Amino acid sequence: MPDGQRGEVISLVQRRRRWTTEQKLALVEEAMRPGSSVAGVADRHGMSRSLLFEWRRQVREGTMPGVVRMDRQVPPTLVPVRVVADPPRPQPTVSACSDGSVRSVTTVEVVLRNGRVLRVAEAIPPEVLGRLAAALDA
Repeated sequence: MPDGQRGEVISLVQRRRRWTTEQKLALVEEAMRPGSSVAGVADRHGMSRSLLFEWRRQVREGTMPGVVRMDRQVPPTLVPVRVVADPPRPQPTVSACSDGSVRSVTTVEVVLRNGRVLRVAEAIPPEVLGRLAAALDA
């Protein structure tokens, strides 16, 4: 640089992003679609390719936190379903929130293979329901 001119220093400070389990699974699924690539998905979402490769490995091995691993030794099976002519309507219950507000909660009943009954709020995240069902169906 000629004397008297200053150079410009450009720095970029990025913070780590926090990815939810749902976001991770959506990105892994996107990368596994036909015609898609890990590099393309990672670049499109502004993330590290190695991170997406790591998530894909975790899903494959069943080690991703929040994801229930399906046992590869046990083949998928059909589950009997019974349709009732006039099912009773779920009765919403009232729940008090920590902020003092009140909300209505509808429960869902799941009967497991071992006969245990699991009653949960219909808004339960699927991964939580899967972990509960796996723990109680043993």
